[in-house]
Amino acid sequence: MNLILSLILLFFFITPLSAQDEESPANNKWIKVEEEIWSLEEDYISYFKEANHQAILSIAHDQFLGWPESETQPIGKERAKKYLKENYPEPIQAIFQIKQEGIRVIGNVAITHYLLISFWVDEDGIEQKSESRITHTWIKENSQWKILGGMSSSNRKE
Repeated sequence: MNLILSLILLFFFITPLSAQDEESPANNKWIKVEEEIWSLEEDYISYFKEANHQAILSIAHDQFLGWPESETQPIGKERAKKYLKENYPEPIQAIFQIKQEGIRVIGNVAITHYLLISFWVDEDGIEQKSESRITHTWIKENSQWKILGGMSSSNRKE
């Protein structure tokens, strides 16, 4: 009898940890937060395409620290202003796709990992494609999500 009671109690304590109800309000809340973050990532990429430096910087946290692949060391928000002007002075004639690879949200912090796939035509009229790995850490302050940190690198397949 004790064995049966123990098994029943074990089932009730373990099941909630392993079998979450996908329709629960708490789960829906996190799904909506994840959707919001991915939408912000889409906006972020569109700002690069448009060379909208002000919009990019507006979603960067004041304590932002990022490491673009082309830089030898991480840069802060002030250096990012110069970086954008030097590297993205005009709108980009390319098509971008985000391939979502992972997201984790814990409280007011979120981290995203994705592949940014770029398509463009070079000066010789030849279609080109590249992939970059992007990671962003987002933090929510005063009801707004801001990019606290990030890193990018080419997705070379050798």
